[in-house]
Parts: sequence; structure tokens; C-alpha cells
Amino acid sequence: MPLPLHHHDSAEMFFCTGKVRQTLDAFFIIESAQRRIRAVQAAGCLLAPQVGDTVLLAESAEERAYIIAVLSRDATKAAQINLPGDTVLAAQNGSLHLCAQKQLTLDAPELFLHADTGVAEIKETQFTADTVNLSISRLRAVWSAVESRAGRVVQRVSRLYRRIGMEDSQLEQLHCTVEKTCTIDAKEVRIEAEERLRLDGERVELG
Repeated sequence: MPLPLHHHDSAEMFFCTGKVRQTLDAFFIIESAQRRIRAVQAAGCLLAPQVGDTVLLAESAEERAYIIAVLSRDATKAAQINLPGDTVLAAQNGSLHLCAQKQLTLDAPELFLHADTGVAEIKETQFTADTVNLSISRLRAVWSAVESRAGRVVQRVSRLYRRIGMEDSQLEQLHCTVEKTCTIDAKEVRIEAEERLRLDGERVELG
């Protein structure tokens, strides 16, 4: 039996439960007490109702019905939360934690992340982008192993200073063009070629 709820503005609402049998655009057909009720999702009901759900209805004397809560549903069905218009999730006096046991996906035409400080710890990642623009005032990087595969890399650097303890590069081909001066300063320099070593210049000085 529906339970009445009295409002101070003389409108009377009745609570009852039912099952979602059909969806029609923004309306839901609810079966309750051997009758069918056409209801809409209340603004406060964030979980989107689906066919087969057991829901709680608030029905007025003017035959306006609202789904105010989803009481139960099949656990195998995916849940969807509908938030009307622009939405802000705020934890004003604490932290906000998003946790997913399997996967967390962010999908939007535009994505903005703003923070005073940030820490990212990812065991394995794959990053794909058409265009990347980086503006970094200071970068500290510590890598134990780096593997990079690129079809083509174009760098324009006005000045680059690197201090490397040891570098081992295995390249199929290397082409280096210097417009002005190329200087190699080392305690020992060793150049090996399996077939031919060629030094070509207008003036070549050795020793």
C-alpha cells in the first residue's frame, strides 16, 4: 500500500516501489501493484534507472510520478550516473579520492588538470598524442632505463648542455650536420669502422 507524504504546500505525495519495465525517451514505465506508471527520473536520483531495476517512486495526486532512488539492480549491469548540466564534485574540508579496482577512464573533448604540486606513480603506461606542447620551467628526471622508439625526431635547440656518465648508442645510420663548429674534447677518442673511414674537408689537420 502506498505511504502518503504530506507537504506543507497542500500537495500530497505517495511512496511506492516498482520495477522498471520499459524506457521511453525521458520517461520510464514502472510496474507497481499490478498497474503501470509513467515516471521521470528525479533530479536527486543520480543513478540512471535501467529495465529490471527495483525503484522507489514518489507519486502525486496529479498523477505525476518521480523515481527518487534505485533500490536494487542486477550486479552484472553497468551503472551510469547522470548529472544535469555543469557539475562540480567538491571536498571542501578534506580529500577527494577516486578508486577503481579495474580501470579508470577519463574521456572528454578537453581535459584540464591544475595543481600546486603533483605526484604521478605509474608502473606501466602508453601515451599517444598527435601534438604535445610542453612548457617546463624546471625538470628533474631520474631514469634507470629508458626505451624510446620514434619514426622521426626533430629537435631545435638553441643551447644544450648534458652531463652523462656513460652513453651506449646502437644506431643503424647517423647523420649529423653542424653549420659552424663541432668540437669533441675527451681524454681518449676511439673511432672504428669495419669497412672505410673517410675524412673529407677543405683542410684536414691531424696532430
